[in-house]
Amino acid sequence: MNNKKVALVTGASSGFGQLSAQLLAQKGYLVFGTSRKEHSAISGVEMLILDVKSDSSVQSCIKQLLAQTNRIDLLVNNAGQIHASMLEETSLEQAKEIFETNFWGVVRVTNAVLPIMRQQRSGHIINMSSVAGLIGAPGQGFYSASKFSLEGYSEALSVELDPFNIKVSLIEPGYFKTNFNSAMLQPTLTYADYDNVRDVIRSSVQKAIAQGDNPEKVAQTIVSVAQSQSPQLRYRVGNEAQWLPRLKAILPDKLFRFGARKRLNLP
Repeated sequence: MNNKKVALVTGASSGFGQLSAQLLAQKGYLVFGTSRKEHSAISGVEMLILDVKSDSSVQSCIKQLLAQTNRIDLLVNNAGQIHASMLEETSLEQAKEIFETNFWGVVRVTNAVLPIMRQQRSGHIINMSSVAGLIGAPGQGFYSASKFSLEGYSEALSVELDPFNIKVSLIEPGYFKTNFNSAMLQPTLTYADYDNVRDVIRSSVQKAIAQGDNPEKVAQTIVSVAQSQSPQLRYRVGNEAQWLPRLKAILPDKLFRFGARKRLNLP
C-alpha cells in the first residue's frame, strides 16, 4: 500500500468524480474521495467529508488524509456547482455561492495540498473546467464566469509550479449524460422579459445533456492525464468541446453568435 500513488478526488459521491475515483483505484492508486456529507463507501475508494467552501473543513480533510499517507501525488478538483439562471435574475449572493464552490473551492483545496507537494518536489493537480470556461454560456453566465476564472488561475499556477515538478492540467468537457443538472441552482429573481429565452435555454441544455456522450470518457481522460509523464495543460473532451472553441477562433463574432443562438433555439 505504501508504494501506491495517493489520489484525492473532490466531489466523488457521483458523476465524473465517482467514476474517476473508481477508475483510479482500479489502476492501482490509493484513492480518497470526498463529499460534503458522510457518504457510504465506494468500491476501492475511502470517502472523507469535505466542504470546499469551508477553510476548516478543507484543512481537517487534508490533515486526516496525510495522517494516513504522509503524501499526496494527485489532486482532482472535481467538486462543482451548476446553475440555470439569466445573469440579471441571479442575486449577488447566489453568484458568490457559485464562485465559492467552482473557483475558491479549488483554490482552498489546492493551497492545502501544495505544501506537501512542494516538499515532495512532485505532484499533479487536475482541475475540472468546462467548455463553458472557453465560451460564455447564456443562461449559465456565472457558472461560465467561474470556469473562465479557473482557466486563468490554472494557467498561471502551472507556470509557478514548474520549478517544483508539480504539473497542472485542465479537463474541459462538453455535455455528457450525468445527473449534474439535477442539482442546478434556480433563479433568485424572475423577470417576464426573460420568460421565453429562459425556458428555451433550459430545455436546450436538458436535451443536450440527455443526448450527451458516456461520462466514462471523461473519467478515462482524467486517468490517462494522471498517468502521463508529460501532461498538457488543457484537454477537451467530447465533440462540442472540440469543435465549438475552434469555430469561435475562426468565425467572425457575429456569425459565431448567430450559430450559438441557433444551437440553443434562441430567436
